Formats: sequence, C-alpha cells, structure tokens
Amino acid sequence: MAKEEPLPSVEGYAPVKKTVSLLTANILSIVFTLVPIAVGVVLIHYMVPDAHIDNLRFRVLIILLALAVGIVVHELIHGITWLLVTHQTFRHLHFGFMIGNPYCHIDTPMSKLGYVAGALMPLFLLGVLPYVLSIFAGSYLWMLIGSIFIGTAAGDILIVWAIRKEPSSTLVYDHPSEAGCYIYHPIEEQ
Repeated sequence: MAKEEPLPSVEGYAPVKKTVSLLTANILSIVFTLVPIAVGVVLIHYMVPDAHIDNLRFRVLIILLALAVGIVVHELIHGITWLLVTHQTFRHLHFGFMIGNPYCHIDTPMSKLGYVAGALMPLFLLGVLPYVLSIFAGSYLWMLIGSIFIGTAAGDILIVWAIRKEPSSTLVYDHPSEAGCYIYHPIEEQ
C-alpha cells in the first residue's frame, strides 16, 4: 500500500476526490477479458478459417510469461506516458501494490488530457493493438494476450469514466493510495 503523501496545493484550485472500487475493477477485468475472447474466437474462426491452436501447453506458458512481463510493462507505460506529459523525472514515479493490484503513481498534477492518455495508453498498446492485429493474422495466441491486457485495464477505464464529464481544463492528480485521482476545480472569485 502506498504511503499517504500530502496533497499538493495548486493556487486557485480546490481538489475533489474521485476514486473507484478495486472490487468493481477486478470484477470488470474478468468481463473485459472474457468478452473480447469470445468475440475474437468467432471473428478469427470466420475471417481466418484455417487458423488453429497447436501445442496448447507451450501457448499457456507463453501467455503466463506475457502476463508476468506485461503487468510490469503496463505500469511502466503509465509512468513513462505521465513523465512525457508532465516533463518530470523518474523520481516522481512510485510503484507498488495496492490490495494485491500493481500500481504506478506520479506525484505531480497534470492536465486531464495528459492523465487520460497515461491511464489508457497500456490498454491501447498491450490490449487493443495486439487484439486487432490478432484478428487479421488469425492468431488465437495474440487474441488471448490482447484480451487479457484489455481486462487488466478495467480499473484504468473506470477511473477515466469517472472523470469523463470534467472540463478539459481540469487539473488531475493521481491518487497515491487508492484507485482514482483528485480533480482540481478552479475556485470561483467572489
């Protein structure tokens, strides 16, 4: 669990906490994994009729290895994207586990667009891209790997969904110890 750090103050802005339930995120990760698998199997079957799964034990080993490496890469993608957006150094990133779930936290407020880009980048690079390519290649293995990484992004999707109605000018600070963030709203001048 991440240690609680003081919330940064941003002149002229007041923070509002936006978090999501890790239980909900974990349940949705199962759904977000199984649905793409079902759709992918049907699409590959009809688009690439000669596709087949061979050497199942070897494929399971590859999937487990991809999952182990991919979880680390998933969190690094969050961090690297946020570093590019905020122009900060690696010392502003913090990695760990939150109730068994790996996380990456950056201790710098950023634009909503930058936060969303960092939150969703692993979904696209590790999930959607391999999944889409697998359909055209007729690869059940890559379809399964893409589906798994779509599922691992369920919490990220929930967080982005929670802030979807916030104005694009909003500042966002990644929550250090819960799944979510703080939204900084401008304080109205009286």
